[in-house]
Amino acid sequence: MPRLRRSLRIAAARALVLLVLAAVLLVATKHRFAPRLVPPDLAAARSVLWVTAHPDDESFFFAPSILTLLDSPHNAQGALLCLSIGNHDGLGGIRRQELGASCDALGIARDRCTALDLPTLRDDPTVWWETEEVEQVVRRYVKAWDVDAVISFDDYGVSGHANHRALSSALSSIAAADPSFPPVYAVESTSVLAKYTSLVLLPLALLARLLPSSSPSSSPSSALFVNSLAQYRATRRSFAAHESQAVWFRTLFVGCSRYLWWVELRRVGG
Repeated sequence: MPRLRRSLRIAAARALVLLVLAAVLLVATKHRFAPRLVPPDLAAARSVLWVTAHPDDESFFFAPSILTLLDSPHNAQGALLCLSIGNHDGLGGIRRQELGASCDALGIARDRCTALDLPTLRDDPTVWWETEEVEQVVRRYVKAWDVDAVISFDDYGVSGHANHRALSSALSSIAAADPSFPPVYAVESTSVLAKYTSLVLLPLALLARLLPSSSPSSSPSSALFVNSLAQYRATRRSFAAHESQAVWFRTLFVGCSRYLWWVELRRVGG
C-alpha cells in the first residue's frame, strides 16, 4: 500500500507538471487558437461595454476579455461602466481615480470609463440593487456609447457579493425581455478551489472547446479568453492601479487566480 500511494503521488506530480507546461505553451501561442474561442456576435462587436459593480472588478475578473477584444484581430472599442465608486470604506473618491488609471492600463479611453455615485446603487455587500435602477443606468450608457455587446457577472458574481449578483439579475432580466438589447455575456463563476488554480486547468478547458463535442463548453454562445504574457503584464498594471485596496489576500489572488490569466463567458439567455 505505501508503494501504491507513492506511485500515485508521483503520477499526480507528473500530471501537474505536464498541465503547467501545456498551459505555458498555450499562453505563448494563443494567437493560433484564440479567434476560434470567441462567438460570432462578440467577434463582430465594434463597441463592447463591461458593466461592473466596484472599481477593481475589471482587474479582478474581466481583464483577459477586455485585453483580447480590444486587441487584433477584433479591435473593438471598449467601455467600462462601474455602477458604484466603491465607497463602502469611505474611499470612493480615491477609488474613482484609481479606476481611471486601471482603464489606462487596459486600453479603455478615460471618456468611456465611468464610475457612478448614486444613492440607489451603494457599495454594500448586504444591499441588493433594484433591477429598475440598474436597467435605467445601463440602457443610458448603451445608447450613449453605441454599444453592441455587454459583458458582466453571472448569477453568483464570482465572489458572491450581493451587488455583483444584483447586477447580473438585472442584466439577465433585460436580455430575456428585450430582443433588441445587445447580447449580454457573463463571466462564469467557479468553485473556490478552481478559482485559485492559475493556469493549471487551462489545457483541459481548451481541450473541451477545441475538440468536436456536444459539450456546452463548445457552444457558439460561450467564449474563452486567454491573456498572452504581455496582456498578463497589462492586467497586473491594472491591478496595481488600485493602491487603496492593497491588502494581504490580494497577493494570493495575483499569484494564484485563474481570472488574471483566463476567463470563460457564457451568453445570458443564449
